[in-house]
Amino acid sequence: MSRLEKVCCILAGLSLLIGVLMLSVFTAVRFTGFLLCCGSAALVIFVLLTRWRERRPWALWCRRIFLGLLAAGFALFAVLEIRVLSWARTDRETPVTAVIVLGAGVNGTEPSLSLWTRLDAALSYVKDRPDIPIVVTGSQGRGEDISEARCMADWLTARGVPQERIILEEQATNTEENIRYSLELLEQRTIAGNIAVVSSDYHLCRAAAYLGGNMVPVAARMPARYWPLTVNYYIREAFGLAAMVLQ
Repeated sequence: MSRLEKVCCILAGLSLLIGVLMLSVFTAVRFTGFLLCCGSAALVIFVLLTRWRERRPWALWCRRIFLGLLAAGFALFAVLEIRVLSWARTDRETPVTAVIVLGAGVNGTEPSLSLWTRLDAALSYVKDRPDIPIVVTGSQGRGEDISEARCMADWLTARGVPQERIILEEQATNTEENIRYSLELLEQRTIAGNIAVVSSDYHLCRAAAYLGGNMVPVAARMPARYWPLTVNYYIREAFGLAAMVLQ
């Protein structure tokens, strides 16, 4: 076995071990764990095709095709990730006519970590914009005692946001519905123009795909100590964006 093959085998074993730990123990980053397991399998396939290429003529062509597909996959991932990163920002300069806060999980009646970061970013954004309405959007899911929209409304009003500014949208179950249903509520109130969307920094690119050029991004960021979660979400979002494009 060549040195390259030995290195690949070691990396495959480490990737598989770490991936299984992420899938079974550190489940908050299980998507990255799944990718590490796939990476382990890819390394094993590469080693096998490398060893077979001298004895089996077809193995050489399979190896070239396999490496080509991997290179294309990494290139596509890089393009999508750059796109995701380009939207991970807050635009405080562009005037807006309304704010939409996208929902996330609720633990009983309390916001999850992701939802808390969105609410905190929304509160910071609207504090010097007292006249614009705020749409909070998200239905009630499993393990949630109230809808995501209701949880957000209660959280904001408890921190001084007037209740009459808040518009509840409690039907949406995904990002596309969050945007579509929220825009319908704003249209009913004859509100148009630039709309600020508050969501997790990694999620804003997908939201922009549904809202279009009138979207003004407001990024909610995880505390620095949760960087493994942030990395996991950014990786996952590139795949989510690819899946959305393919639909």
